[in-house]
Amino acid sequence: MQGVEKRLADREANIGVIGLGYVGLPLSLAFVEAGFNVHGFDVAEERVERLQVGDSYVDDVSDAELSAGLDTGFTPAATSDIIADCDVYVIAVPTGISDGEPAMGAVQAAAKTIAKQAGDRETLVVVSSTVYPGATNEVVAPIVTADRPAGATLFAMVPERLNPGGNHKIGDIPLVIGADDPIARDATTTLFGTITETVPVEATETAELSKTLENTYRMVNIALVNQLVALAERLDADVWEAIEAAGTKPFGFQAFKPGPGVGGHCIPIDPQFLTWRASELGTELPFIEHAHDVNEAMPGRVVDGVTTALEARGISPTDASVLALGAAYKPNVGDPRRSPAIEVVKDLRQYADVTLVDPHVDPEEARIPITEAVSDDEIGAADAVVLLVDHDVFDLERIGEVASFIYDSKNAMPADTPATVVTLGEPATCAGSPASPSLR
Repeated sequence: MQGVEKRLADREANIGVIGLGYVGLPLSLAFVEAGFNVHGFDVAEERVERLQVGDSYVDDVSDAELSAGLDTGFTPAATSDIIADCDVYVIAVPTGISDGEPAMGAVQAAAKTIAKQAGDRETLVVVSSTVYPGATNEVVAPIVTADRPAGATLFAMVPERLNPGGNHKIGDIPLVIGADDPIARDATTTLFGTITETVPVEATETAELSKTLENTYRMVNIALVNQLVALAERLDADVWEAIEAAGTKPFGFQAFKPGPGVGGHCIPIDPQFLTWRASELGTELPFIEHAHDVNEAMPGRVVDGVTTALEARGISPTDASVLALGAAYKPNVGDPRRSPAIEVVKDLRQYADVTLVDPHVDPEEARIPITEAVSDDEIGAADAVVLLVDHDVFDLERIGEVASFIYDSKNAMPADTPATVVTLGEPATCAGSPASPSLR
């Protein structure tokens, strides 16, 4: 054992993390807890200023956890010299899709920063941003090595696997370690083995593929049940109960649930890395492309369900008042990125007067007016309450007692709700008159 691996094993290595968001910040604190000094760099000055005073903006990192990290080895800054001469660099910046192609601008900028700040000794560069298969070698490596001594840089790909708002911390989740040579693989395994179980694979491209595969698996299975919604509306069958029943099988089936669409930074994006890469290599993945289209159509299906239900109740959508509950892309987080709930609200506002309610989401970040809370009187006065995100903070029992009509896109309303409820997958034409009994 020598070079950077020995410095890692001895806990003498300094780690530089580029990007202090929902991946970079928890990762930084995990490394600090493992005994390393961690220098964090983020271009967002306001976010860094919050971090420096112990104010966390990441849902899964408490202020107390952040403060403890600041006291024991975590140093965040908005200037790149904070990561000068580090032994390890971890890239944890956002990626996306722009005009059908991978948006690697932030990854390229991070690579340029590493090339500028890295010293001459052996250095490990780890890509933890989600990228297309091949990006570590095609995008990151050429930039970092352009002006560095030959053989001075090791490269690895360790895809992030966090689930914001979930119950699993970094230490609970095995991490895939991908590297094209055993020296880089062993050094990366030594580093990440200090915080969790590791799963080494023999190529960076394999690790990149594993990450995109994980989220494509989720995306296509969500598309499957979303597509079944259209069928269930025409059957004397409950799609939600069917999924629950199928889920009792102890093998061969994993339950996924319908909803107003898919959002966030992974599921709508990562599968498109695969379809783009396939096209670049002269092949096609039409199954994935169709699944993506199914999910992208779900906000429109919800809008159609709400407007049809209003008309069934004798209310013109253009005269209707609607309360939409939830702006985040998933429950109990404040992240509105690619949120299908926001798409539903934007479409509904072409017809109705819509108030969007979400205590977790910053209206400036979501770029849409959001109300933090509403009164019982406002709930009762609405022609329709549309449940788009089932945050724990929403008292669904109380809402069901006060509202007259609810369109439930999450199948989350209590079974004994007094209000009339139409759930996604039920015929919206059955909403009935304002005095009709609940469908639940």
